Amino acid sequence: MSVRPPLLKLVGISLVVFFSATGPAIHAQTLDIEALQHAAADPAAVDAQLQLGEILLYGNRGLPQDKDRGLALISQAAAAEHTAAQAVLGKTLLDGFYVEAAPETGLRLLQKSADKGNQLAEETLGRAFLWGEGTPADPIKAHSYLNSAAMKGSPNAMRTLGEQLIDGRIMDQDIAAGVLLLERAADTGDAKAEVALGKLLFYGGSLPKDRPRATALFKAAAKAGNGEGILHLGADMMWRRVDPKAAKALLIQSGELGTGAAWATLAEGAMFGYLGADRRGQFEAFAEKARAAGETRIAKLEALRQLYGINMRASGPDAIHLLEQASEDGNPDAAKFLIQLVRDGNRLNVRKAPEQAAIYLEKYSQLLDPADRERLSFTLKLASTRRFDQFDQFATEFESRPDLKTTAFGMDIFASNPNFAIFVLQSRFKQQGKAIGPPDGFAGRRTLKALSRACRTLPDTSPCLDAVMQPKVIGELLAQR
Repeated sequence: MSVRPPLLKLVGISLVVFFSATGPAIHAQTLDIEALQHAAADPAAVDAQLQLGEILLYGNRGLPQDKDRGLALISQAAAAEHTAAQAVLGKTLLDGFYVEAAPETGLRLLQKSADKGNQLAEETLGRAFLWGEGTPADPIKAHSYLNSAAMKGSPNAMRTLGEQLIDGRIMDQDIAAGVLLLERAADTGDAKAEVALGKLLFYGGSLPKDRPRATALFKAAAKAGNGEGILHLGADMMWRRVDPKAAKALLIQSGELGTGAAWATLAEGAMFGYLGADRRGQFEAFAEKARAAGETRIAKLEALRQLYGINMRASGPDAIHLLEQASEDGNPDAAKFLIQLVRDGNRLNVRKAPEQAAIYLEKYSQLLDPADRERLSFTLKLASTRRFDQFDQFATEFESRPDLKTTAFGMDIFASNPNFAIFVLQSRFKQQGKAIGPPDGFAGRRTLKALSRACRTLPDTSPCLDAVMQPKVIGELLAQR
């Protein structure tokens, strides 16, 4: 890497003395920018060009944003083979957030920078190959780049790689290695890693539950300005009715830290009476904050209030109209719920109509991400069939797709065709040598016993004492691989 010109070094030293001895921050900042602009005029001062270029590209340090000039300065430094500038320019061109994307050029610059060991380039390439951003996904390359960046101390790379190794859907699962990476990232004070590790300890599964430590991690992240962890903590306390006052305070704190989902959770809690009296007033107050935060889930909650007459007259048609209007306005949560609601009906005031749900899916498909479109299409096929001779075909497709093995999707399968969900689990029991008889999609006595035994292998066994034919239990069992 090139060395900062001596002139800038001296100016920087004098600035520290000036600032600490007499001058207010704004004066020091102004002089610093002036010195930086002066230094960047030297064609050889590639460090200064990169620094000033980033300031102008992002519009900070008191300067107005000037993306064109900023990009030109960064490009000038990158053309001089400045490794860090190549990484910054490559990332900028790959993600297309500040300037028009040019993925091929961005990847080429990133690979040149990564070849020289630049951490940012490795981290960016790792995510690109992980998610297929600007290039076909390649989990092996993703692992290699993220691991190299993690070894250099990148908390982002540690966290991303750790989560993928624990999850095991894209990369080969290695829970021990993944947890170690999250621990390392959390030890650096990375708030996102603290939340990720805290969630694993809070809910259990990949790790034994350790709620006291999870709580400590969530609160440390909140102290650093990340409210996602205390959202989970507050929501759990609210739904379990453990100290509602403290739960509400945590959720409000989470919302004030910028976690919009906390306001939606508070609105939902108010709607169902988990926050004390004045359901309507609290719902409307929290819903307004959620909408202001861009939380699209509020449309679904409003539709639920309409469906079941919570503080209003129940009306299925009015709920459908509300969801249609929200979908027309570009709300993806409303569109997804509308499709699911019409696909399944609610046995009260919305009849089951898979054909109409398919029309909605086609109409609002542009609002949904490819995974949601594919999964809804699959469940619509299930909802439209009662032919048990087709279950084998659908089961083969489902079982061959690790990416479909999630609790949420399992619950959606159970909602769209309960017989198929039971058929899949019966088929698994049979492969495991359990005596349940031929898979027929019906939860008979032997099947219920097998489901009860399987339920007791889940991280949360409390539902097993009640009834295993619950959406979450069936969803979790279907998610097992």
